[in-house]
Amino acid sequence: MLWRITFVDIEINGVKFRALVDTGFNGDVLVSKSVAEKLRLPIIGESERRTVDNRVIKTKVSYGRIRLFDSEGYVIIEIVDEMPLDVLIGVRALEALGFVVDPTTGTLKKISLIAA
Repeated sequence: MLWRITFVDIEINGVKFRALVDTGFNGDVLVSKSVAEKLRLPIIGESERRTVDNRVIKTKVSYGRIRLFDSEGYVIIEIVDEMPLDVLIGVRALEALGFVVDPTTGTLKKISLIAA
């Protein structure tokens, strides 16, 4: 099996970042503490996440507006104190904006949103 690492350019509250697309992350967006401080994100709560190495970490919870290509929307943003990159975008945000990862190319593909 061929693994592809996908990065995309996104805007959070009007500020541009390069984000890692993580299809194993079932949330919206994770950001580093330094990004959260730069954006002055309001803290509205706390949460816990289990990492891939089975540790439980605490995150601060915020929200913000993201833009990915021509799509925009509000998402939950979780802030991680110790994160090796600035921004990570998960499947919930991708789906909310109408995107999936094409596994053959490693790129994002726009799909139609479905109303139930």
